[in-house]
Amino acid sequence: MRNLIIFCSVLMMVNINASDNKAESKTELEIYNNGVSDMQLMQSEVPPVEVEEIKKQRIQKSIREKKYAQTVLKKQQSSQINQNELIESYIDKDQKKDVLKRWSSDVRSKISVVTVKGVNGEKAIKLPSTPESN
Repeated sequence: MRNLIIFCSVLMMVNINASDNKAESKTELEIYNNGVSDMQLMQSEVPPVEVEEIKKQRIQKSIREKKYAQTVLKKQQSSQINQNELIESYIDKDQKKDVLKRWSSDVRSKISVVTVKGVNGEKAIKLPSTPESN
């Protein structure tokens, strides 16, 4: 039963498709017989070209593109300048740190510092919290 329904539906689709093809071929023959071709219809619909208007549009477009390119270039240059300033500031900070490190190492090399601890891990030498003046 199912096979019969499937066969009938396929047969109906083939018949519909064949009838559509016949209708299309008849319309093509009628147009050709009337002497009007598709090329003549297409040629009559084309508007005249305005050369001056096209030139103006191209000039405006090139001006817009040039302005955009200049703004992008300025942004890149400003970002590079900012990056250079940041790098220079980091270099200055590092140099200041290096100077402090050098000074501290010089002082430590000249003054010997010894920490004396007792057996319990406490300070062996107890110094007064406030120096006594003479």
